[in-house]
Amino acid sequence: MVTLHCTAVLLLSTAAKALTPAAQALTQLPPGINAYEVAAGARNRPAEALAPVALRAIAAAREAKVKLGEIEFPALLGEKTAFEDVDNVQILNWNRDWCMSSMRPLAEELDGELWLAFPDRKELELAREEWPGQAYAKATITTLEDAAEVMSGSSDQAWGAAFARAAEGLLGTKNLGAAPETAGAPKPRVLIAVQPGDGGPLEDWLNLERCQPSDGLMVSMNGAFDKLRGGYYPRPLFPKLAESVDRFVVDAEPLVYLKSVKDKGRDGWLFRVYPEPWQLIAQGREASLLLETYDERPAYNDCVATLLAAGSVVA
Repeated sequence: MVTLHCTAVLLLSTAAKALTPAAQALTQLPPGINAYEVAAGARNRPAEALAPVALRAIAAAREAKVKLGEIEFPALLGEKTAFEDVDNVQILNWNRDWCMSSMRPLAEELDGELWLAFPDRKELELAREEWPGQAYAKATITTLEDAAEVMSGSSDQAWGAAFARAAEGLLGTKNLGAAPETAGAPKPRVLIAVQPGDGGPLEDWLNLERCQPSDGLMVSMNGAFDKLRGGYYPRPLFPKLAESVDRFVVDAEPLVYLKSVKDKGRDGWLFRVYPEPWQLIAQGREASLLLETYDERPAYNDCVATLLAAGSVVA
């Protein structure tokens, strides 16, 4: 995929921005995310290119004393089209593997002061099994619930998990996974929450706030904060969650954000890497084009309008 920068192409649309020196310094889209190429059978791993981008954004956020950040992009990016079946287990496994692989340099830097908090103890066990080795063992690997217990002295637990654990206690089984040894770990300077809430119990989102490091950065990785901010869960039915969103989630700083923008046969991306501006990029079959940059996050409908106004700016 080619990103177009030439003036001749930019003149094809009044919506397309001239590339100033500041725009040229913006992080480029990761290669391999072109949906046309994926649909044609090309299977790339563009999310691997986002790993150093995420590490750079986390470093910048720590320098700026950001307390809560989010990394949000489509799971199985470049590997599946929007029309292929993907179940929650595949998404969980993919998010787990991306975090374990991508955060390895941070684990080597911070040792146990990097916490990777998974949705449940079984997912934690799978992370250890799939990613053995001393480098990965340097991080503190735990769950959101267990991290909340250590960080705040209490946690919210889904009734199903509580029932299952009670049953395991009676039967003497360990199918749900043993409790991690989190209490003796050093306090986190960075805590990465891996897919909290989305596809799992609402209590994961509630535990996020309880996991907030007192002097560090928490990052939600593919935790569907847009769903929470957008009112997907009605306030009258989920008052506790709504209060947590108002108090906590709304302040999240997007560190790496990549969202598909589509309408009427036009494709594009809303892309942001902290602390850069937001980018709206048109996606063609063979190239992409920067249409607009924003200091504040634009509304999705505004992105669609700009994308449609640009017309066929790329082939």
